[in-house]
Amino acid sequence: MAEKDLEDDDPYEFVAVRFPMEPGVDGQEAMARCFVEEYALMGVPRRKILQIFSSQMFAGAHAVYEERGEAFIQRIIDDVFGAEPAMEVS
Repeated sequence: MAEKDLEDDDPYEFVAVRFPMEPGVDGQEAMARCFVEEYALMGVPRRKILQIFSSQMFAGAHAVYEERGEAFIQRIIDDVFGAEPAMEVS
């Protein structure tokens, strides 16, 4: 693999930003929803997305999971995917 130094204007340079703390704006919810929507668009199933949030390997997603809890993340997943249909018992 060829190695090269990053240039100042390299479009592939990693950039992370946080939502500003503003009254009436839930930055964590916006960030979590963005994560869920991106994974959903890539075809990641809802069950796996919840696993991503619960994994410490995904620091940004996990920080929201730790602070807001599983029910909060599940609500956003349900909003993005739609409510799961109830299982019928035969």
